[in-house]
Amino acid sequence: MSRSFSTQLAGQIGESLVVAELGRRGIIATAFAGNVPDIDLLAYRDGKTLALQVKAIRSGSVSFDAKRYMQVEFDGDRQLVTEQTSGPNDAMINVFIAIGQAQGDDRFYLIEHRQLRQIIYQNHRSWLAKHGGVRPKNPQSTHTAVSLTDLEEFYGNWQALDIYL
Repeated sequence: MSRSFSTQLAGQIGESLVVAELGRRGIIATAFAGNVPDIDLLAYRDGKTLALQVKAIRSGSVSFDAKRYMQVEFDGDRQLVTEQTSGPNDAMINVFIAIGQAQGDDRFYLIEHRQLRQIIYQNHRSWLAKHGGVRPKNPQSTHTAVSLTDLEEFYGNWQALDIYL
């Protein structure tokens, strides 16, 4: 199985598992048939709707482009992070799902977008600080990552939905 097919399959499984779990919790949810930027699911309860972004993980971490979450400037190969950037997605919930090996082994982490942005900001700044601001292999890359360890306090955080729904 190719890497891109495996990634696509994990995304499909993740979205389906989140839709099913939301249904168990009395929330109607649907995945978008097409590719809607930044939104994977729409959830509905009691006349209120909420956009959700789903990130499925089989192992390792989830990659992000730091420039979507913060100001990154370059001084030659050195990256300078000046500030976080906010956006329209702040009123969105991100659901990370660690796909288990068997039914019932899946783990859900729910985090508000603004909280995720803070983790990404801290992770990227810390990583750059360890390397003098220069990425060793590709100095111009703004790739950064979030691991399940970073999300531990948001495990099973279904009450995050109650703020919006």
